[in-house]
Amino acid sequence: MMLPDLQTVVRLTDSTAGWLLTYLVHSTVILGAVWLIASRRRVSDTVREILWKFALLGGIVTATAQTVAAREPLGGQLRLAPRTGGSVAPAMRIAVRHDVLDARPRVILMRPSGTRWTNVLVVFWLATAGGGLLLLTLGHSRALRALGLRTSLAGTPVGHRLHALLARAGVDRFVDLTCSSAIASPVALPGDEVCLPRRALLELQPEEQDSMLAHEVAHLVRRDPQWLVLARAIEIVFFFQPLNRLARRRMQEVAEYLCDDWAVARTRRPVMLAKCLAAVAEWVGRAPAVATARLHPMSALVESRGSPLVRRVGRILGVRRAPDARTPRAAVAAVVCALALLAGVAPRVSVAHPAMSVSHFTVVRAVVRETGMMTNDAVFVFRTLDGRAAFDSLVERGIVRSAP
Repeated sequence: MMLPDLQTVVRLTDSTAGWLLTYLVHSTVILGAVWLIASRRRVSDTVREILWKFALLGGIVTATAQTVAAREPLGGQLRLAPRTGGSVAPAMRIAVRHDVLDARPRVILMRPSGTRWTNVLVVFWLATAGGGLLLLTLGHSRALRALGLRTSLAGTPVGHRLHALLARAGVDRFVDLTCSSAIASPVALPGDEVCLPRRALLELQPEEQDSMLAHEVAHLVRRDPQWLVLARAIEIVFFFQPLNRLARRRMQEVAEYLCDDWAVARTRRPVMLAKCLAAVAEWVGRAPAVATARLHPMSALVESRGSPLVRRVGRILGVRRAPDARTPRAAVAAVVCALALLAGVAPRVSVAHPAMSVSHFTVVRAVVRETGMMTNDAVFVFRTLDGRAAFDSLVERGIVRSAP
């Protein structure tokens, strides 16, 4: 297995540092703009959800597109020196010295001084993001253990009503229905599983149970568990962007509203869903804080006891306007156009001119003097590569060496 050479590692490190800084700039602009747009009352919840998902992914897409294209955008490019205390344009000093043990002159390349901050940045980012993802994985495992021993509800009256609900809603998938006495709130799991609290089977009426099932099935149909995992991963990997946490929470909040709408549209019992929400909120409020915290990676409802219950009940019991089917398509089209525009216009941060062509050469002419007499000229050709001088050959390699 061949290991990458130093120049490849340096280029990769500088490009990664530039990509991270570009993402920070782009994501800040996108998240701020989405926050302003989504705060308007006239914006529907469907459009809000699309905007917040766009806010989470937009910075990654535009920063990656600019890095791959390696072209200066219309918004300009901020070039940073790869070393602390160094200039933006890497300068090489060339000295000709005589070796005491060897009569031949030695040409020494003096590299810029300073520490490569890009190495420190990338190593710190990889270590922190990797540790965070490990903790997220352990958190999911702990959440699954917190569910305790789950009992299958297949063949029970609740299970039969779930199958009837899936048939009425036109959902062509198998949903595994279980229950657990260790949780206070229903949970939709990524593997098409809905786990109900055991007390829901004892304290809720059948109509309320149907509303609860419809709400959790809506999460599965919309793939909210997968989106939740992705949003948390983005929040952890790009920990230096605190606005990602806001986007993830707003996305979860809007998802709850849309699942409420989906459930009411299929069951036609808004009052029962409102009663179900009130009961679950009471259960979560009385649950031990430690047990509730273990389910944070999986459930949006149990994450905060200050869930906007009043607004959700008001939306459920209020007068609804049928959603416009063209609105999501128009929002998606607008988001795609915005991404393309940002990728071409938004400013970019680069390190050591990563957009410079590798065919850029610097020719240095050195005159070597020996004992007061001038010898033949020596011509050296170097290829500037992200602040490093890579030897490219018109001179023997034994004559030229790099100073430490």
